[in-house]
Amino acid sequence: MNDRNFLERTKQFALCLAELQTTLDPESYALLLRILKGFNEAIVHRESGVDIPFSPREKELLTPEFGRVLTRLAGFLGPHGMRVVMGTHGSPAGSGPPGGAAAGDDDRREVDAIARASGMRP
Repeated sequence: MNDRNFLERTKQFALCLAELQTTLDPESYALLLRILKGFNEAIVHRESGVDIPFSPREKELLTPEFGRVLTRLAGFLGPHGMRVVMGTHGSPAGSGPPGGAAAGDDDRREVDAIARASGMRP
């Protein structure tokens, strides 16, 4: 990677983030910053991934549009961008909805659908 490419990507990232601060609602912007902090941790510690737990309200904010924004920002990070995969882990036993399906399964299907709608691979 050459310095010019790095500087251009950094500039584009900063411009995009500044625009998002004015266009996203405060709750979504705070979530975006929290996710970006996780990205930073993964880069700094050279991890292959990062696990960011989401509250039920944050899961509601993970819309297809939010996924597209996150994917766009991630594309500016690292020499070849970063790949964003959103998913959920299991939920406590007995918390499933009627019909026997576990809440975690429902969450997983929902997040997978958001990822597909955003052009990401679930």
